[in-house]
Amino acid sequence: MKFRALIVDPAAMRDFMNITLSLSKFSKDCVMRITTRRVYFIISEEDCGPRRPLVWCELPVNFYFKEFNVVGVNTEYNEIYLEFSTALLARSLSILKQTAKSLKIKLTNKETPCLTIEMELMAGEIISRQVVHDIPVEVISRRHWSDYEEPRFNDFHVSIQMPNLKALKSIVEKMKNMSHSLIVSANKNGRLTFQIKTNVVSLSSHFTDLSVQSFAVGQIPTYNDGDEDMNAQVIRSTVDIKKFLIFLSGLQINNCQTFCSIVEGKMVKLNMEQPGALSIQIFLAELNV
Repeated sequence: MKFRALIVDPAAMRDFMNITLSLSKFSKDCVMRITTRRVYFIISEEDCGPRRPLVWCELPVNFYFKEFNVVGVNTEYNEIYLEFSTALLARSLSILKQTAKSLKIKLTNKETPCLTIEMELMAGEIISRQVVHDIPVEVISRRHWSDYEEPRFNDFHVSIQMPNLKALKSIVEKMKNMSHSLIVSANKNGRLTFQIKTNVVSLSSHFTDLSVQSFAVGQIPTYNDGDEDMNAQVIRSTVDIKKFLIFLSGLQINNCQTFCSIVEGKMVKLNMEQPGALSIQIFLAELNV
């Protein structure tokens, strides 16, 4: 197996760095799936049961890389799966906050398989210096690839535009101090509500006039959420407020479209997309409270 990639565009290097920094906030480990057309970062829920997706990130090769070469396990399965520390990758790439000329990423064997990061940094108008980091990786065998298949959920009852993430982050941070769970609900009229309920307090924040991508009409409970849309059908799910806040805090990427999709009583999916450049999906399962 072989892998080598080169990024020279400053904006692409900055975006690649920001994405890895964001992913490191979700988990200490991740899986990098390398194909000829896309690079994927996959984070699973940290539990002892069957693997459940938490983060699925897709980066198109032609947007980020000037050079890209991958030779997988064989001609039929021309892919590579690597597991490594997200913290080490983020720490290595944080050097790109300085002015850089290029970023090389390659799979090497230095007593153990490594993802080698080579960065050429500008030290002056003429002089440059090279920084090299080796990140130990585990090469995932072909028989385990099915554990990291792309999650496909087609049963979302509502998909709605997210409000300004910075404003929402400020609100949810205050809610986190009072509750460990967050009720996310939406109706077909473009109203998205974030609510906490405890024995002491019930607090809601409502965002209206949001674009609704889809809304399922069927046998879904109708809730009275205490507003003027009390007769509208409302879809809701309760999720871990800390994980929701990680999404708001970690993924501060510009020029992205962000949507929230809800399966009644089962899941909230947060989707951030920059067409042609980036797609990140966060899957938050229903919290048993």
